[in-house]
Amino acid sequence: MPLAPWLVWVPALAVVNLLLFVAIRGRWGRSFPLLAIASVAGVIVGNELARTVGIEVLRIGDMNVLGACVVAQLFMIGLSLLAALGPIRVEE
Repeated sequence: MPLAPWLVWVPALAVVNLLLFVAIRGRWGRSFPLLAIASVAGVIVGNELARTVGIEVLRIGDMNVLGACVVAQLFMIGLSLLAALGPIRVEE
């Protein structure tokens, strides 16, 4: 029984986006597991959003790669910005 295409594309695009984001950012940090979740969620939401809007640029089968990658990066940027707004530990 063959795998559904989204079972292959979603994890693959999520990992590529996550590693690209971490490489550009330059550090792993404690937020890496949360970034991984944001990447997977961004790929899924981006694919559906691009399908709904009708974006046909860089499509492979049923997967809208451009929309998935853009939204995954935006989700990870948003998570990093929210983490930066968190409480700061002051040590004396």
